[in-house]
Amino acid sequence: MLDPSTRRLRPLPRAAAIGAVLVLTAVLGGGLAGATSAAKAKPPQPPKVSLGDNVFKPTKLTVAAGTTVTFTWTGSNTHNVKVTSGPQKFKSPNQSSGTYMFRFTKAGTYKIVCTFHPGMEMTLKVNKAPASTTTTPPSS
Repeated sequence: MLDPSTRRLRPLPRAAAIGAVLVLTAVLGGGLAGATSAAKAKPPQPPKVSLGDNVFKPTKLTVAAGTTVTFTWTGSNTHNVKVTSGPQKFKSPNQSSGTYMFRFTKAGTYKIVCTFHPGMEMTLKVNKAPASTTTTPPSS
């Protein structure tokens, strides 16, 4: 700070100096902390669909081709998972607990139902897998 009586800089009060150091540390350290936390970020969880008592949750889901979806029985009724329309057909076993997994490899829209319960349905959209970003080095 400039001292008006002497036109010289005078030292900052101790609290202001500490505050300035803390701000500078936060600014400089924040970039490093952000990089560290990004490196520790968890990979996305595989998509899950619950089969509750006469309902799929969620009722709409979008995934990329090649994704495995886990269907989990959470209610007490017997259910199954059957594709009634879509590029790949499958039907899970009839069960009242446990899980069933299916890997969707073909893009398109799938209508999925439980054959025991009319109206228990969902729509699953499979997008094309993202293009590979692998590059080939030039030959010498």
